[in-house]
Amino acid sequence: MKKNNMKKFIIMLFVLLSIVVTVLVSSYMIFNELEKQLQQNLEDVANQNSLALHNKIHSQHLLLDSLSENLHGVTPETIEEALQSFTIFLEEYDLKRFAYVFLDGTSYSTDGGVANLSYREFFQRGINGKATITGMLNDALEESHGHVNVMTIPIYDNSGKVEGVFGLTYHSQTFNDTLQIECFDGNGYNCVFNSDGQIMVAMGSETLQLSENIFSDILGADPRNAGTIEKLKNQVEEKAAGGGTFYLAEENYYYCMPVNLMNGDVTWYVLTIIPADFLKSRVVPIQKNLYLMAFIVCALILIGVSLIVMISKERQKMMMRYAYEDPLTKGANYAKFCFDMNKKSGRQGYMVAMDITHFNNINIVAGKSAGDIMIRDIWKILTDLLVGEEFAGHVREDLFIMFLKPDEKDRFLERLSQISMCVNRRAKELSVNGIHCRYGIYDMQGTEDLEDAYSKAQIAREQARIQKKPYYVFYNEMDHAKLQQDQQLEERFEEALAAEEFEVWYQPKYSADSAEIVGSEALVRWRDRDGSMISPGRFIPLLEQNGMIAKLDEYMFRSVCRQQSQWLAKGYTIFPVSINLSRASLYYADIVEKYKNIMNENGVNPNFIQLEVTESTIEGKSDILRLLEKFRSMGIRILMDDFGTGYSSLATLNMRCFDTLKLDKSLIDHIGDENGDTLLYYVISMGQHLGLHITAEGVENRMQLEFLQKNHCDDIQGFLFARPMPTDQFEKILTER
Repeated sequence: MKKNNMKKFIIMLFVLLSIVVTVLVSSYMIFNELEKQLQQNLEDVANQNSLALHNKIHSQHLLLDSLSENLHGVTPETIEEALQSFTIFLEEYDLKRFAYVFLDGTSYSTDGGVANLSYREFFQRGINGKATITGMLNDALEESHGHVNVMTIPIYDNSGKVEGVFGLTYHSQTFNDTLQIECFDGNGYNCVFNSDGQIMVAMGSETLQLSENIFSDILGADPRNAGTIEKLKNQVEEKAAGGGTFYLAEENYYYCMPVNLMNGDVTWYVLTIIPADFLKSRVVPIQKNLYLMAFIVCALILIGVSLIVMISKERQKMMMRYAYEDPLTKGANYAKFCFDMNKKSGRQGYMVAMDITHFNNINIVAGKSAGDIMIRDIWKILTDLLVGEEFAGHVREDLFIMFLKPDEKDRFLERLSQISMCVNRRAKELSVNGIHCRYGIYDMQGTEDLEDAYSKAQIAREQARIQKKPYYVFYNEMDHAKLQQDQQLEERFEEALAAEEFEVWYQPKYSADSAEIVGSEALVRWRDRDGSMISPGRFIPLLEQNGMIAKLDEYMFRSVCRQQSQWLAKGYTIFPVSINLSRASLYYADIVEKYKNIMNENGVNPNFIQLEVTESTIEGKSDILRLLEKFRSMGIRILMDDFGTGYSSLATLNMRCFDTLKLDKSLIDHIGDENGDTLLYYVISMGQHLGLHITAEGVENRMQLEFLQKNHCDDIQGFLFARPMPTDQFEKILTER
């Protein structure tokens, strides 16, 4: 008996030691793996930071280059008048002044200052044909000599010789604030410096006291950083990227990324830094859980007899897990949610039906495995939010259900907004935009049937899916009559498409100079079975929300190609027709081949087919840009629709993935206003300078036409010439030529 007990003791001791060793090894492996991931994340963030810095400065460089076209041949007598036309951009871009420096060093500025700047380095670089952007300087054109930063480019005469230097000036504080880049949710920080180590921009840490030179700052913080400084200097000399560690009050990871600015004339370096404690803060909870798990396992081994007794109960729990555990999230499924709710004594609170709009885009862009990971991440976000007797469950795919406490309405909506922000941020990490949470909410008073309450929350959720804002709908506040009408439209779409209830209407485009027709835009109209027209404003948003808009896009494309072919067969002179292409259509990788086959089936030359996309559709989406380039390689021209309504139009111009710029009506409506005229003049000039065709939408009166003609706009589209019209009316225009 004693031998048996000793044998059991040795086995138990061996098992305990094995568990301890396993925990320690696992902790070490997890730490190393997290360290590798952090270093990779640091490199990715540094790349993103360098790109953000490049884009911010490049947009100002693009403005400066565009305005410089108006300064060729200026003299001291004409320069002040020329510069005054630029003052409209000072407030818009938060600039201090524009200035022009002649070859003798005499500077003239928009605020009336005249000075000799021949001693300035940026002037010397400019006359030598180099663009530049400086660090912080004392303002030579202001008595207070405040701190400024200057961006300059050389101006060439017709023979290619430098005739002056043109530049813009920022307040240093404004410049520094503009280029601030936050990373790692505020735990990391960045510093931008030049090849001499001079600090251009800094978002530093309290442990890194920044002065003027990053090399001396880091070396002065800790003598152990000498090797790091040598490595950084070698990177700067070779203009290479790389990372490592250095010491301040604590150990830090860094990654240094070179950024070429001003078309390669200037090179800055972005130093992205994250404290090593950030890694430890992520590892400690894992280690605690491992230690806790080890303790529990050891305790279970020590009470092995109890385990034998509990085997039958564990089997029962296992069966419960199979019934109530979601296989993807490993958390509660819908059955478990219902089980928990039925056990709850009071049901007063909010029943929330939640789903993710356009979630399938993650599977398309990032892959099915990334979509599964995203579902698990969303589940963690939800469970982290729950408090007290609140429940959640994963229903299926991207559908979730929650029961949240009866809180104040504003506080309750804040919690939903917090979920949305976390989910949206995670989707952007996968380079997928347009992912949003939608919520249907039913306010339970405690007596309702559970299935009935969930059904009402689902109805509210479907309403939330077809509206842009807000992102939630309370069932009790819904317009149930409109909901029923919208549901009927969705249900009838496929039938209406097969019955060809959707009509192609055409709005002609005319030459601004000759007033002759040069093309048209195809617009969709839905004629109901009783002959009445259903407004596009009603059915387009519904189809965009449920993804069926892609079928309507293909229907319109096929209809236009067929009509163009018929007109050619009749001997008519036809013109290019532009067709709107939605974001949903561009998520299908085979769309180019499909549309090419449609054109081939109808024998239509690509020169007579154009595609219109909005700025928000293409912004920052490399996969969509590649699809548009394939269309262009086929000979189809790409039009950017509604230009001027987005927030990054200047940066979008530099994408070079389209041929025509369609100026939105909101820009045309400001013709006659001095600022509006100036802005539109430079937009047209900049677009044509980049080789783009310019079309003005929404032209409604003669004054607008005359302004656009004077400024050499190419095409006109609007009620002044023609409204959208059915196919038979547009055909008369073709036959009357």
